[in-house]
Amino acid sequence: MSEPTHSSPHDPVHNAFQEGRRIGLATAALALGVVSFLNLLGLEKSILAIVLALLAMQGAEPVTAAFRRGRTALMVSAVHVLTIVVVLVLFHDKLLQLLHKLS
Repeated sequence: MSEPTHSSPHDPVHNAFQEGRRIGLATAALALGVVSFLNLLGLEKSILAIVLALLAMQGAEPVTAAFRRGRTALMVSAVHVLTIVVVLVLFHDKLLQLLHKLS
């Protein structure tokens, strides 16, 4: 579905379209952020969730559902990225030993 080309930014249909797009992006970001915890080293899912959350929050009012859902997705994804960094820093020697055994 494409955005109507002849509507102004103050048009209620245009605003509803934009809000629906933002809510969809925020929902996708939140779902992706939660799913990224299923595979601990799946950093790419968290990065994609962060990008989707930022797109959803862009231009949204702070009181809208899209902004709140995008902010939640951003926090969940940031926690996942932080968890991966902490695990890699704390267990880097054990991970290197495991990689050495596998090769």
